[in-house]
Amino acid sequence: MFIFIFSALAQVAPTKAAPVPEVSASQIDAPVLIISLICLCLLIIALLCVAIVKGVRYWRAKLKRDLSLEEDNQAYLELDLDEQELFFQAKEFLSNFPYVTDDLPLSQNLSIQEKGIRAWEMVKDPMLLNSDLIIVNKYELTFFKKFECSAQTNLPIPTTNEVYYFESKIYSLPHPEETMVSIGLGVSPYPWFRLPGRHAHSVSYDSDGYRRHNQPFKFESPAPFPKLIEGDVVGIGYKVRTGTVFFTRNGKKLSELKIGGHLRHFKIPRNGRLYPIIGANNLCSIHVNVGQMGFVYIEGNVKRWGFAPLEGNGPAPPAYKKFNGDILLERSEIDDENDLSERENDFPPDFWDLHQNDEGAESAKFSFQGYSDVSVDERITLHSIIPELPPHYDSSSMINEESEDQANDSYIPYEEFRSALEDTESVNDDNEENENENSLLNEQGDILPADLTDDITEEFTEDPIEDDSENSHT
Repeated sequence: MFIFIFSALAQVAPTKAAPVPEVSASQIDAPVLIISLICLCLLIIALLCVAIVKGVRYWRAKLKRDLSLEEDNQAYLELDLDEQELFFQAKEFLSNFPYVTDDLPLSQNLSIQEKGIRAWEMVKDPMLLNSDLIIVNKYELTFFKKFECSAQTNLPIPTTNEVYYFESKIYSLPHPEETMVSIGLGVSPYPWFRLPGRHAHSVSYDSDGYRRHNQPFKFESPAPFPKLIEGDVVGIGYKVRTGTVFFTRNGKKLSELKIGGHLRHFKIPRNGRLYPIIGANNLCSIHVNVGQMGFVYIEGNVKRWGFAPLEGNGPAPPAYKKFNGDILLERSEIDDENDLSERENDFPPDFWDLHQNDEGAESAKFSFQGYSDVSVDERITLHSIIPELPPHYDSSSMINEESEDQANDSYIPYEEFRSALEDTESVNDDNEENENENSLLNEQGDILPADLTDDITEEFTEDPIEDDSENSHT
């Protein structure tokens, strides 16, 4: 192999040094001229490309400006004063608050992974009060006031699968002729004081049967869809790859041949995200289903067109203990390792000795003692709190402040309190009977008058008896 390599090198290598040819000035200028011409051509091409790009951008901006002016003129001609005000306010809102174009943040992605479909919920603008719009159980919307307002989901429609689908049921519609319900898709943020489908990058199915796509004006042609009534279920499907939007009603796909077929290429520039939007202008109730329940449209159930799986991969909820086994307050001074004794004076003297549970196992089933091996001294529950007896009111005697303080400091069991009260009542009854008897005897003359009895008692007290014998003799 080495012999072959050396023979090849010997054939390639020249045996003698080749003479260097003489180069003239004309031959030297020719390559330089060619290189300069090539650079000049590239520069011209680059300038042409920049000019073309700027021209296209200018043409698009001019076309957009012309369309905006034409739309403004049409708004002045066809809309009334209130609708004109809302129209221009919405245009200013969209220009001041650009729509969301970035990917979902990490917190929202983690929420979707942990909660699944429960990560989605309907949210309203902070400007709307509960008296205007209230959302119950994340998906139940109730509109109250007679003005346009809307709400949308907190998360956009995903872009992972081929098709995504959601449904909305008109749960209550008291005044169908005076109410406009609009169910659609749009960017976020969307003007909360406008219905979907009226402004840029939005589409909707209205309850009057019209499909709106960036169209706030009145229609002259007949409605392509049937009108919505109470109990109808409207579904909207979105194909991610082609940007096609289709509608269903009560489980059947609606035909859109009258208006040129399904809406196609409905994609937001700069990778914008789409959100479900629900709006109304009068009293009604709408329930939204993004996949947390079964769809009325069977194909959506079979192909699983919901926004996310029903269950996420989050941790299981904590295991709950048995009934009435929760600790209200645990004594911190009981610590075998640290021997904490800083709270010895937190309880009254003989607190645990006086208030032990004397009823045994019958009452233990209503406290944590029936389900735990920990003694009563280590825990404080509602059963260990000293009951406060009602104050004692006595009309016959006035209690001074000292006796009140003593009564508050002392603890009297209920049984003793009841027996003492009965004794006092019996003594009062006996005193009343004796007074009645004395009054009767006094009327008959059998009892001495009060002044005479006082004199007799004074004589006895002045001459006390010194000897028992004298007393017996007298």
